[in-house]
Amino acid sequence: MSDFVKIKIIFFLILFSSLPSTQTYWVKYGWQVFENASDARSQSLGSAVTTDQRGAISSLFNPASTSKNAKHNFHYTHQSRLGGMINSDLFGFPLNSFKRPLSLIVMYEGIDKIPDTRDMLLDFGLDGVPGTGDIGEGNGMIDEGERLDKEKLSFFSQKQTGFHLSTSWDNEKYSYGIAVKSLFHNLGEFSSAGMGLDIGFISNLWQDGKLGLLIRDATTSWQVWNNGTIERFKPILIAGFSHQHYFKKQKIQLVGSADFKWDTNGAGSFLKTFNTNNTYFMLGLNVSYNDRIALRLGKNQIDALALGIGLSWSNISLDYAFIGEPINSGLGSTHLISLSMNSDFILKFIDKL
Repeated sequence: MSDFVKIKIIFFLILFSSLPSTQTYWVKYGWQVFENASDARSQSLGSAVTTDQRGAISSLFNPASTSKNAKHNFHYTHQSRLGGMINSDLFGFPLNSFKRPLSLIVMYEGIDKIPDTRDMLLDFGLDGVPGTGDIGEGNGMIDEGERLDKEKLSFFSQKQTGFHLSTSWDNEKYSYGIAVKSLFHNLGEFSSAGMGLDIGFISNLWQDGKLGLLIRDATTSWQVWNNGTIERFKPILIAGFSHQHYFKKQKIQLVGSADFKWDTNGAGSFLKTFNTNNTYFMLGLNVSYNDRIALRLGKNQIDALALGIGLSWSNISLDYAFIGEPINSGLGSTHLISLSMNSDFILKFIDKL
């Protein structure tokens, strides 16, 4: 039994010992901070990055990439979506003080000022007088003559903090890795903690080509709430491939990638998910010149077009992504900017201070 699995077992024993009674539910949503977490580079490639081993946070999309971290391995990304209502931050960096290659990614997502209208309804019935027991009183619906009390409008917030710790092993033609992830969720007066396990595999089966496989929540992930409720999440499978071609004279590299995603959540059985909207297809194309300038194009899982550009220097790189608005969604477009730096460069700079 691996140390990662032992940690997960101990974590849940501690949680369950503090719960007198529990109710368990299979759910589709909850670990959204991990679903939304990304950087400009990956987003501009449509998130078709299961085989990518060059990004600063590639281990988030496949833990088999942990030991292949880019030289600009300290990473930061900020996202602001839905007109600034949802804000998120992501940090990624290697842990070099251990014998094994380790990569730690910390992410945060917050939504503030969510309207709480549960206590606003003046549910007095058709006569508008409380306590008469007339038609419509206490039925929880806005009937004719009833109204909402603006003075009782309140607000709450949702905050999610996630940690993703991964390591990997390399062979001649393939790499495999494992990641332990944890999630701390606050929703109004409620809070929860959970843990999951991801497994990844990347193989170089042909020259300049790769195959990749990611199993998210491989042993099912759990989220334990302070009211005793337990939410469980089924695995998500992502398979992909990529191929690169290098024009030596022109110093131009082309990398095309495609990922297929199967989300087994939200259906009664694994097989039923093929009859729902739980399967997705993503595409990405990266064109780079001399490893300095990159142009990117992608299609993500909601069929939105993504565009991006990357600039790289010896110790720092900047990436920008534009994600178009999904058709008829009204959600607007998204802009991302990511910064990656060489951790050794940062340490040398700190020493000089």
